[in-house]
Amino acid sequence: MTKLLPFLFLLLVSTACIKSAEQIQREKRFESMTQQMGDTQGLMADLVAQMKDMQSQLDRMNGRLEELEHRQKQVNPENLASMGETLNLVKTKQEADSAQLTQIQAELKEQRAFIEKVTESLSAVKETTKSASRAEKKKSAKGDLEEGLALIKKNEYADARSILEGLIDHQDLTPGDRNKVLHGLGKVEFYSGNPDKAMVYFSKIFTKFPRASLAPSSLLFIGKSLEKMGKKSEATQAFKKVVEDYKGTNEANEARKQL
Repeated sequence: MTKLLPFLFLLLVSTACIKSAEQIQREKRFESMTQQMGDTQGLMADLVAQMKDMQSQLDRMNGRLEELEHRQKQVNPENLASMGETLNLVKTKQEADSAQLTQIQAELKEQRAFIEKVTESLSAVKETTKSASRAEKKKSAKGDLEEGLALIKKNEYADARSILEGLIDHQDLTPGDRNKVLHGLGKVEFYSGNPDKAMVYFSKIFTKFPRASLAPSSLLFIGKSLEKMGKKSEATQAFKKVVEDYKGTNEANEARKQL
C-alpha cells in the first residue's frame, strides 16, 4: 500500500500535466480560430465594399442605358427619314454646285485665252499705230523743214523762223536735217540783221560737224557775220580757212572774193 501511494501521486501529476497541455492546445486552437474569424470578417467587409462599388457602377450604367433609350425614343423613324432626305438634298446641291464651278472655270479659261488673243492683237495694232505715227511725225517734220527753207528763199524770214525753231533737236529728223534747221535759222538771223545770233547757229554746225556738207557754207556765213559786226580781222581769218579747208567748193571761191 505504501508502494502504491507514490505511483498514484505520479499518475495524478501526469494527468494534471496532460490536462494542462490539452488546455494549452485548445487555447491555441481558439486563438487560431479567433484570428481566422477576424480575417474572414475582414474579407467579408472587403467583399461588401466591392459589391457596393459594383452596385454603384451598375446603377450608373443603368442610368446611361435609360438615357440612351430615351434619346432613341425621341429619334423616331420619321425624323430619320427627314434627315436622310435633307442629306440627299445637300449632297445633290453640292454636286450641282461642283458641276457649275467646273463649268465656270472652263468658261474663265476660254475667256482668258480670248483676252490674251485680243491683247496680242491690240498690242500689234498699237505697235503698228505707233510706227505709223512715228512715220507720220517724221514725214511731217520733214515737210515742215522743206516749208521753212522755202520761206527763206521767199524772204519770209519771220514765218521761216517760227517753223524752224520748232524743229531744233527734233527726234524724228536725221543729223543732216538738223544741220539744215540750224543753217536755215542762221540765214534767217543773218538776213534779218542779227549777225551775232546767226553766228551761234552757224558755229554749232562748223564746230560739231566740220566735215558735214553744210560746214563750208556755215564757215563762210561766220566770216560774213563777223564782217557785218565790224570784226574784219576775224572775218578775214574765217574766209582764209574756207579757202584752205574746202578747196574746189563754191564757198571757197566766194570766200576768195571776200579777201
